[in-house]
Amino acid sequence: MTTLDPLAGPGYPALVALARAVDEDVSVSEGLVELVRLRCSQVNGCAYCQRLHGARAVELGESAERIAALAGWRGSALFDPEERAALELAEAVTLVADGRVPEEVLDAAVAAHGVAGAQQLIWVSLVVNAFNRLAVGMRLA
Repeated sequence: MTTLDPLAGPGYPALVALARAVDEDVSVSEGLVELVRLRCSQVNGCAYCQRLHGARAVELGESAERIAALAGWRGSALFDPEERAALELAEAVTLVADGRVPEEVLDAAVAAHGVAGAQQLIWVSLVVNAFNRLAVGMRLA
């Protein structure tokens, strides 16, 4: 089996620098950011990032019940409207090949988190999607 090194070349350090820059500018709660990262990782099938962000969410006080329900968040009463807006936006960004982020999804995220918060959630989603694709593409996941 071919083994690839995700640390080889300039890409990985640049991605880490981008992630740090995005994290410095996030005003939404760390717990919600980890739920967004975990949900994007679930959608992308990245087992490595699911483990990482699931553990981080627990460290931040997230319950095992909510983490277990995250994959089916739409049918769960465990997530509040602000979380739902963030998760919907994160999924729309993750599944962008299905089409543009729907206007109502973006509007709901802006209503829940403000323009700056919605933009930050898009950047968080973008960065975790890049890490997911790196891990899956290089068979780390």
